[in-house]
Formats: sequence, structure tokens, C-alpha cells
Amino acid sequence: MSHLSEMLRPFRARLGLAIALQAVAGICSLLPLIALAQLADSLRQAPPLASSAMSWVTVAVLASALWLCGQPLALHLTHQVDADLGERLRVRLAEHLQRLPLGWFARLGPEGVTRYAEQDVRALHQLVGHAPTDLVNLLLIPLATLAYLLWSNSALALWCLLPLALGMLGYWRLGSAHYREDVAGRNGAIQRLFSDYSQFAGNLGLVRQFPDAGIHRRMQEAVRQFDQRFSHWVSRAGHISALIQVLLSAPWLLGWVVLGTLFIGVTEVGAVQVCGFLLLVRAMAAPVLAMGHGFDALNNAHVSAQRLQEVLSTPPLSEPDAPQSPRDASVEMLDVSFAQDDVAILKSINLRLEPGTTTALVGPSGAGKSTLAGLIARFMDVDSGQVRVGGVDVRQIASRQLQQHLALVFQQAGALRLSLAQNIALYRPAASEEQIRAVARAACLDSWIMGLPKGYASVVDDDVRLSGGELQRLAIARALLSNAPILLLDEPTSAIDPQTERALRSALRDDAAGRTRLIIAHRLETVVHAEQILVLCEGRIVQRGCHAHLLAMDGLYRQLWNEQMSTADQLEFVS
Repeated sequence: MSHLSEMLRPFRARLGLAIALQAVAGICSLLPLIALAQLADSLRQAPPLASSAMSWVTVAVLASALWLCGQPLALHLTHQVDADLGERLRVRLAEHLQRLPLGWFARLGPEGVTRYAEQDVRALHQLVGHAPTDLVNLLLIPLATLAYLLWSNSALALWCLLPLALGMLGYWRLGSAHYREDVAGRNGAIQRLFSDYSQFAGNLGLVRQFPDAGIHRRMQEAVRQFDQRFSHWVSRAGHISALIQVLLSAPWLLGWVVLGTLFIGVTEVGAVQVCGFLLLVRAMAAPVLAMGHGFDALNNAHVSAQRLQEVLSTPPLSEPDAPQSPRDASVEMLDVSFAQDDVAILKSINLRLEPGTTTALVGPSGAGKSTLAGLIARFMDVDSGQVRVGGVDVRQIASRQLQQHLALVFQQAGALRLSLAQNIALYRPAASEEQIRAVARAACLDSWIMGLPKGYASVVDDDVRLSGGELQRLAIARALLSNAPILLLDEPTSAIDPQTERALRSALRDDAAGRTRLIIAHRLETVVHAEQILVLCEGRIVQRGCHAHLLAMDGLYRQLWNEQMSTADQLEFVS
């Protein structure tokens, strides 16, 4: 919990004040009950307005006022700390996550990131917002009450302590290792249920098309497993929980006090003592009973805090102590190898992209093309070898400067919840409206955007929803507007119709003056004009050269070309 303790350091004064206020409020919550017990005897022996009776009334009123003010203020302080801590954690997570290697995200998946950034931070609410005050109540109120009851009648106090001790023993038993596996199984089933329901909701088209297979079946299995795990947990722990609830319930405790009074002897127990016990035993049991309600939440918060500590402890991509600047727009890979989860993705890669040239990277799916581009952008670090941009190892370039040196267009393009103009100008926020419209025209977007009711002021997802092709064209416009001397294009036109694709290829060629471009392509006809074509297969570069040179050789490139041309002819014949 070192990271959480460190982040709580600025809030220790507020938490300390909250604990002190809750301690005062806890004691004050008992005083009105003690006053009522004393009044029961005082009013029997003296007139209602006697000074002794009025003193207890004053104590009850003042204590009630302090209790009603102190407890809400204590909870306000702890919840304020919870809100401030949540904000700091989310900011710190955002800063840390953006520096982690992409392989970490690939293993975790988007739902895992959501769990860290939202669910786990929210789970700390019980640990920070309620645990400090609950622990004060749990420790202070029973001890203070027991002390008063022991002073009043020690025999009856020990008798009344028995159900409370049994209740605490039961909660300790439920939290022991004996039930830990059942709780973990139940929580795991809940997590899987949430995950599968999320996939189910995000793929309703496939669910309706194949109702008895895939996602639908997996969700049904998750529901069945949750029902099984939850039922097993209830059957194991339910009887203990039910017994504790009965032992600590008001009717049972009041009956237990009366039984103890009869057992000890009515004549030995005064009226004040009986009233005090009837009022205070339930007050003493309430914090113990709260252990059951808050046990799961506290346990989950502890697990969430451990997970947050683990992710915050994950080493990010390092920043250089003495950053260097790229000297030009060249890109090199020197004997680069990279593996993920012990599976080799790239092996002994050597290449050079000369400044101002266009290089195409082609090959079968799964050959490692996108991974190669990710290493150039330093989304992750190589296992061996060097990646150089502008003659400098990317590990020696400050991340912000490397980002400014590269413009990226991915196959799965995205957009932020900003206006279309702001989305296009992400690389250059200060770009003028005419500059934004110029690149939008080059990306075949301007006429479509101007046809929208709000034009370039349209906010993504609020005013307009973008298709895959529109997202790709938006990303291309964004790259064209950037000042980056290197463009990394990963299947930039895969979701675009052929006519628009030809216009975009022409725009990218016209923009190429002075820029170094790496284009990952599946359709070979889109990269025949590249000065250099690299053929990647099973993590190795197996061929390199221009289109004519590679087509004249008997190798993988010609095989892929012949297959695509044959398929294209068949499609043209069918159409």
C-alpha cells in the first residue's frame, strides 16, 4: 500500500481531523442514551424540573448537538479526501498509462484499463470515505459502552458481551482463509459476467446473427457460472451471516438483557442499570453489525488498492537523462528483435528509410508489420538491437520530441469528443480554418463536412457519428496538417472505397516532398510507386527492392501479387 499511503500524505491532516471529530461524535452518541437511563431513575425520585434531572437533559441536548454536527462533518471530510484522492489517482494513472509499453495494454485489454481507471479507483471509496469513521465507531463505541456497563453492573455487562463476541467471531470466520477461495471465486464470476455482458452489448449484430454461438453462448456460460459460484458462497457463508444478524438484532439483544437480568436476579439490578443496558447494548452492537455490511466493500477496496499499486509500479518507457534531437528524417533498424509473451514477433530486422523517400511494408497478416511501425514510434522498446530516428536511438529522444517528429495514421483510426476542426488540428492546434479546410479537401472530407448542419464545429459522437472510412480520412487529414517530417501509415485506406482511395493516394504523394513515409499495405497495387518495398514474413524481411525488381524475382512478393491480381480479375468478372 506504499503508493496509496504516499498519495494520502497530503490528506493526513484532514483524515486526522475527521477521525478526531468521529471520536467525539461517537462518545456523544452514547451520552443521550446514558442520560435517558439516568433520567428514568431521577424522574422517579425527584420532580421533573429538579436540578439533577435538568442536568441530564442538558447533557443529552448538548451531546446530541455535537453528535449531529460532528459525524456529518467527519464524513464530509473523508468524502472530500476520497474525491480529491480519486482525482489525483486518475490523473496519475493517465500520465503513467500513456508511458507504458503497448504490449501491457494488449495483454490487459480495454476492459482491464477501464477497471483500473474507473472501477478500482471507485472501489477505494469504502476504504477512504467510510473506513476511517467506521473503524473509530467499531473500536471506540463498543469499548466506551462496555466500560460504562462494567461500571454499572459487571456481571450483566459480561453476560451481554457474549452475543457481541460471537458476532465478531463469526465475521472473523467469514473473513478467514477458510472462505477466501469462495469469495475469490464469487468475485471472479462477477468480473467475468460484467466483461461478457460488455462484449454482448458491443456486438449485438453478431449476437442476433448467431444467437446460439460465440458471444451469446459465452455470456450464458458466465451467467450460469455466476449463479453456481454465488449459490455456493451463499450455501457456505449464508447460515453464519444469518446467525450473526439474529444475534445482533434488537429483539434478540433486548431479550438477552431481560434474560440476563432474570438470571442474575432482578433485585440485584437497579432500574437505571436495566434502562442503560436496554438502550446501550444495541448501540454497542451496531458498529459490530456494520462489519458485515462493509466487509466485502473493504475487502474489494483492499484488492483494488493492491492492483493500483501494481500498475503504478509497472516500469514505464524510460525518458533519457540527456535527450538528443533527431538530425534528419531518416529511420533505421539495426538487428532488431522483439517478442511478446515469449513469442517472437520480429527477428533480426535491418532496414533504412532514406529522408524524403517512400517505403512500403507488405506481407501476410500476422507477419509483424504493425509491430515494426510501433517500434519506430516507440510504443514499446526492442528486446535487442536499435531503432534510430534521425540517426539517434529512439530511447535517447524525449518522448514529446519523438511524437512531434512522427505523424501516425492507423488502420483503426479514432477521433476524440471534440469538433471536427479540433480533431483535424490535433497535431497543430493553432492551425487556421483555411489550413484545416485545405487538408480536409485533400482527404476528400470538406464537401461532406460542409454539408453538416454545424459544419466543422460538429462535435464527434454528439452531432455526428463517423464511419470507419470517415475516421481514416480524418486521420489522413490530421497527418497532412502536421509538420512531422516522418509519416507512418498503417493500412490508411483499408475502409475507403476505390475511387476515394485513389484520390487519397494522390494527395499523399503530392504531400510527400521532404517527408519520409513508411506505408504498411495489404493491397500491393497501392504501393507500386514506392522507392523501396520490404516484404515481411514470420517476423523477418525476406525480400526488398522496388516493384519491378521484386516482380521479376521468384519469391513471396510475386506470389502475393499474382494472388491479388487473380482475385481482382475474378471480382471484376463477377461484377
